[in-house]
Amino acid sequence: QAHSKHLVRIPFALCFGMSSPEDWYRSLPKVTRGYLTTALAATVCVQLDLVSPYLLHLDFDRILQQLELWRLATNFVFFGKFGFPFVFSLFFLVRYGRELEAKRFEGRTGDFLWGMMIMGLIQIAVAYVLGGIPFLSQSMLSALVYLWSREYQEQVLSIFGLFNVQAFYFPWVLVAIRVLMGGSPVDDLIGIFAGHVYYFLEDIQNIKLSAPSVMTDFFDSGSRRPPQAQRNMFGGHNWGGGGQRLGG
Repeated sequence: QAHSKHLVRIPFALCFGMSSPEDWYRSLPKVTRGYLTTALAATVCVQLDLVSPYLLHLDFDRILQQLELWRLATNFVFFGKFGFPFVFSLFFLVRYGRELEAKRFEGRTGDFLWGMMIMGLIQIAVAYVLGGIPFLSQSMLSALVYLWSREYQEQVLSIFGLFNVQAFYFPWVLVAIRVLMGGSPVDDLIGIFAGHVYYFLEDIQNIKLSAPSVMTDFFDSGSRRPPQAQRNMFGGHNWGGGGQRLGG
């Protein structure tokens, strides 16, 4: 029995560099791990008919008239039922969300979550104008990939082993692939737009979009964070200055 257990653990260690799935899961940064867990839970609940996807989708009439405010969040965590698109989405979430959180937002879990909330509000505003967009999970994923591509812009990626592309252009390659496969690029473009607005404000305009102190104290207690001048419970925004890096 011990021998068979050892055989089962070898492939996982070879693939992920961890001794077990639990070790791999615990090694994920906080926000990426939480997003992955919530997405899995949402799909399991829908797959088992415990929750209807109609209770999760973005419905502005119900939000404004019946105050079903949870829809502002739940529409970001449902990536569809089990299948290849679902697995592909979670792979992208772990692959790029993990690296983004570990590099750009190292020791700043609260800022990462706050940044996702800002990008989420931008996406919701665009969805309200366009209409007919029930879920923004794919858009949020595209926003994370866009920020990752700016952080790792010099990295070279292999696309299905067919050709190589610089990370800077990776989000646009994904849009092109989706169009070639007969899909709509709208969700991806919404995410790219939201990610670019965040990148433009933080990296180009040097506007520090810091999380409120309540969030940073909760998520980053014990973590080493760069000192913030005049930090307050409303975010301590540093409007101008700061010398933020461009892209990575």
